[in-house]
Amino acid sequence: MTEQLKRNYFLPVWQIALKEWKSYFHSNLAWFIISFVCLIRVVHVYMFMKKTPPSNQALQSIFWGFSGTTMIAGVLTSMRLFSEEQSLGTLELLITAPITEAQMVIGKFISALLFLLILMVATLPIPTMVLIFGDAHWGHICAGYMGVLLIGGASIAVTEFYSTLTGTQILAATMGGGNVVAFLLLGFFSPYIDQPMKSIMREFSFYVHYMDFEKGVIVARHLIFFISIIVFYLYLAVVSLQSRKWK
Repeated sequence: MTEQLKRNYFLPVWQIALKEWKSYFHSNLAWFIISFVCLIRVVHVYMFMKKTPPSNQALQSIFWGFSGTTMIAGVLTSMRLFSEEQSLGTLELLITAPITEAQMVIGKFISALLFLLILMVATLPIPTMVLIFGDAHWGHICAGYMGVLLIGGASIAVTEFYSTLTGTQILAATMGGGNVVAFLLLGFFSPYIDQPMKSIMREFSFYVHYMDFEKGVIVARHLIFFISIIVFYLYLAVVSLQSRKWK
């Protein structure tokens, strides 16, 4: 792909991403998500740090809590991406615009991911305090936030797909959240299942692949897993939008 073709392809993606990203801050939902996530994270850290001194163990617990709030934020942020378009009756106009379904899906995904980055920056002082007053290190923080971004991105992609199926945001959030919870429960229930199903369930568990990140360890197969989930569900979202043309 030449430089000109790259610009022609990614310019609409970036324009959609910026438009969607700016629209978040025109709604009360965005400010609710930011306030809710920050409050829960601060309370969780305060309760835990009363019992545990600043250390790598404390960071692990912090990023464990961050993963849960990030998945919730990912679902709530992405439930509106296409459901709102359908409820407003603008999805058909968007589909017939001179952009591809893939550009729409990727652009809206990037906008939600940028919103999650704001949440990450807003809570950066929390692990930084552990770094300053404890024996933790920056590598642990970087790995932890990488895991947070990946598990959040996966939650966004999953819910974005379901938002293409319905014009009701609550229904999209319910289906997307249910799918994310299912990915989590695979890891929790796997110890009670016999082989080989046990290993298969663990390989599809979000938390099993997230655990090393919260410990400050970056493992290639975990990166590949989350990226694969993101690509797969974004592809499903593209197919779902394309299928509307076939009807």
